[in-house]
Amino acid sequence: MHILIAGGSRGIGAACVRHYRNTDHKLSVIYNNTHVESSSSLNAIKCDVSDPDEVRRAVSEAHSVFGDIDALIYCSGISLTGLVTDFDSYSYHKILDTNFGGLFYLTHEILPDMIRKQKGTITAVSSMWGQTGASCESLYSASKGAIDAYIKSLAKELGPSGIRVNAVSPGVVDTDMMNEYSQEDKDDLADETPLGRIGKPDEIANTIAYLTSEESSFITGQIIGVNGGFLI
Repeated sequence: MHILIAGGSRGIGAACVRHYRNTDHKLSVIYNNTHVESSSSLNAIKCDVSDPDEVRRAVSEAHSVFGDIDALIYCSGISLTGLVTDFDSYSYHKILDTNFGGLFYLTHEILPDMIRKQKGTITAVSSMWGQTGASCESLYSASKGAIDAYIKSLAKELGPSGIRVNAVSPGVVDTDMMNEYSQEDKDDLADETPLGRIGKPDEIANTIAYLTSEESSFITGQIIGVNGGFLI
């Protein structure tokens, strides 16, 4: 199986790469700022997912190396914290074009082959804030809410073509996005989580891998919460 992982250089995306690296699957890994090394079974592609022309080039390169893409895992994302009155049009485009736009551009490029073959999976990383909203993260929450609605719509549209579409909605996870928080803040978030701790990227990757596998062959259109009980 040829799996395209967008945002595979850090955090949850890097955990997905680790999960698949020692398997028989072929990986195309999109990165932007943090370099990823290619190997015999991993084709690393530098790409800004907010640019549709770069996405088109990246998908073409992935296809030329490993053939048709069987599964898309979309982990690309950025966050921006601040008051809604502090955000401007640049903030809007930076967040929405990356978090949601990149998913749209990639699905637009890979779907024709999936529809032709009548099979494939698309799995995106959303966020619990897309479901409930977060104070001082209005644009981030909006971008993740857009992902949730898009996933549900695609699942209805693509189900007859044998294509499954789902999202994983993490809670508080120990990734680079948490670097702006103090240890005290992290401890408070852990205390708010019923399981009493912050999640690990590998725990999210395991759920993504399940949704990408045939073990989840009757699951589509779902936003799967992996949040330690933070949002129930």
